[in-house]
Amino acid sequence: MVDALRQPRIELMTLTEIASCTGYVGNFRVTLEKKPRFVEDLCNACRDCIEVCPIKVPSEFDLGLAPRRAIYQPFSQAVPSTFLIDMESCIHCYKCVDVCEKHAINFSQKLEHIEVEVGAIILATGFDIFEAEALSAYGYGRYGNVLTSMDLERLLDPAGPTQGEVIRPSDFGTPGRIAFVQCAGSRDLNHNEYCSGYCCMASLKAAIHIKDKYPESEVAIFYMDIRTPSKGYEEFFRRAREAGVLFIQGKPSELAPTASGDSLIVYTEDRSLGRPLEWTADLVVLATGAVPSSGTEELSSRLLVSLGENGFFREHHPKLRPIDSPTEGVFFAGAACGPKDIPYSVAQGSAAAARASRVLMNDWLVIEPIVARADSALCRHITKKCGICATRCPFGAIQVEPGQAARITPAKCMGCGTCVAECPTGAITQAHFSDMQIFTQIQSYLSERPEDKILAFMCWWCSYPGADNAGVNHLRYAASSRGIRVMCAGRIKRDFVYEAFRRGAGMVLVSGCHSQDCHYLTGQHWAERRMNAMPLRLERMGISPERFRVEWISAAEGRKYARVINEMDDTLKRLGRFRIRQENEAAKAVLDKKLAHVPDIVRASCERAEAL
Repeated sequence: MVDALRQPRIELMTLTEIASCTGYVGNFRVTLEKKPRFVEDLCNACRDCIEVCPIKVPSEFDLGLAPRRAIYQPFSQAVPSTFLIDMESCIHCYKCVDVCEKHAINFSQKLEHIEVEVGAIILATGFDIFEAEALSAYGYGRYGNVLTSMDLERLLDPAGPTQGEVIRPSDFGTPGRIAFVQCAGSRDLNHNEYCSGYCCMASLKAAIHIKDKYPESEVAIFYMDIRTPSKGYEEFFRRAREAGVLFIQGKPSELAPTASGDSLIVYTEDRSLGRPLEWTADLVVLATGAVPSSGTEELSSRLLVSLGENGFFREHHPKLRPIDSPTEGVFFAGAACGPKDIPYSVAQGSAAAARASRVLMNDWLVIEPIVARADSALCRHITKKCGICATRCPFGAIQVEPGQAARITPAKCMGCGTCVAECPTGAITQAHFSDMQIFTQIQSYLSERPEDKILAFMCWWCSYPGADNAGVNHLRYAASSRGIRVMCAGRIKRDFVYEAFRRGAGMVLVSGCHSQDCHYLTGQHWAERRMNAMPLRLERMGISPERFRVEWISAAEGRKYARVINEMDDTLKRLGRFRIRQENEAAKAVLDKKLAHVPDIVRASCERAEAL
């Protein structure tokens, strides 16, 4: 942080948050909200003001284990070293003003709003610690001798509230038996299902530190699994065992005070012995996991960056683009996307800087030409409230204002086509994947013997490569399928399915990514929601629901693609041409009515060719 402060090309703005953000990659306009410090940069951290301040409140940095003054420095290595005043605690006695020789105290500072123009944004929001009070069975906050791993970290710090001495909060004595409870709030269906990743190593480090400092102490770690996957971690685990740390596999069910009330009984199960266990501890440490930092949800809405199921930011793709957000020009570092340890966070910081530099070093950026476009003459938002397209776009590329047509920012559009499929008036089209281009493919594929064919709509990233995977691996599947490739399953309109059956298709397959793998975040969700109603609609028209199928196939699932096509081909043969033709004829009147707006493109092309 000191290096960052001294770097002339870096402007460090502390106590500052993002209030709003507009624009797009290379051209972001960000409004910053800078909170007052009430102490000018003239401050030389002499600490005279602290000596005279009469107010003491719990220190946030020391987790309430030690006090701080109303005027304070967050911690000794804080950057910048300038002090600040907690106005909620300050009683305005102005003793700090009287004693400050630099005249740095300024109670007239106000909240500032600063506008900056930037080319890229990196989110390094970190994480917060899970609130252990939610684990009622462990009694944190009720039993004085129950701490969290962060509480213990502050006690072990030589610059902490106890100068590195581990004490029991109840009597300030040195504990002889210490129990660590792993996965406190993590890997728990009632709280956080995910593993926080760093807790095992943090407990191992603390346990070794305690054994080095207090060799006669007994230290036990109660765990479900010890996870040490990175370089040097397993050796560290072995070092803890050699130091005499006791490892008991079993997650404690509850803690209860002893009869004297001085210690705690850990009720658990020793899975290696297969029997219940009661272990008496003088001090219990809960290895609480990570949760999204406060303000993550608000920041997500301001930057139009979506959140994952666990509340952290969602990366563009967990394997292929783990640093990128779905919004071009916004990148992640550290624990913004999920819990990470220090080496992983440092690596991501370097990667995010490299990704951002690619944007900053170019005067022009090249985008894919498959963006959506809106026809203002057809947009119904001008006359009545609509805005469906804006709610479907996960990238914030579409803006709608009352009485105005939808506006699409090409630099933000990723080309999934979901908005095109959802637009009720057909006002939006997608370059290179327009409705007419797709209808042309449908009509061309089904121009001959359509009842013998399976028409498959496949997404660009998963199900089409899945079909390719089946071919590369020489997997046998029926030759009756014909594939139409779109960027995302979200682009597949109901009209495409109707047109396929109107043209006499034997079977129709709609396929795409699994929900967690969708390259366009929500495209699969909207496709699934749209297509779930199709079997009932088709049945009402007289078309057997089994002639329509929806499958989510990844790029590696070539075997699944082959199986699905073979199953559909078996159904095709079982139903027979006569029944398929009969159903198609019965449904033709309804389909013609639904598709009255779709021209006979193939016939028109043939007529033009004959005329020429």
